[in-house]
Amino acid sequence: SSGINAEYGSSVTTCLVIHEALGFSVLFGSWAVFYQLLTLPALSRPLTRLTEHPSYNGKKQWIETRLPSSLQRLKNSERLAVSFGLSVVGRKAASPVLIPLKLTLAVYLTQKLLRTRAE
Repeated sequence: SSGINAEYGSSVTTCLVIHEALGFSVLFGSWAVFYQLLTLPALSRPLTRLTEHPSYNGKKQWIETRLPSSLQRLKNSERLAVSFGLSVVGRKAASPVLIPLKLTLAVYLTQKLLRTRAE
């Protein structure tokens, strides 16, 4: 028979949804971890130096105008922006491990979910 049967298409869709959910979890989880890490004294020094830079006020306004309204109430937009940048770099550095891990976990969870449905 040609084409993709309904069960296979369903499992691929389920696998993709799980993979994307894992991706968003890694994105927001790493952002939160770096946000908290920036409270450590050794890591907060670069933020202090950042505020002393001559172009600081212009950059801060640029960042704050691009934040969603729900995040604009946060007092420390520099920490939010720097932690996001660090999380991007961290995720890119970890991508040789993260991507295969997410794919493997997505396939495993899809198989487990489909087995549970079949029972």
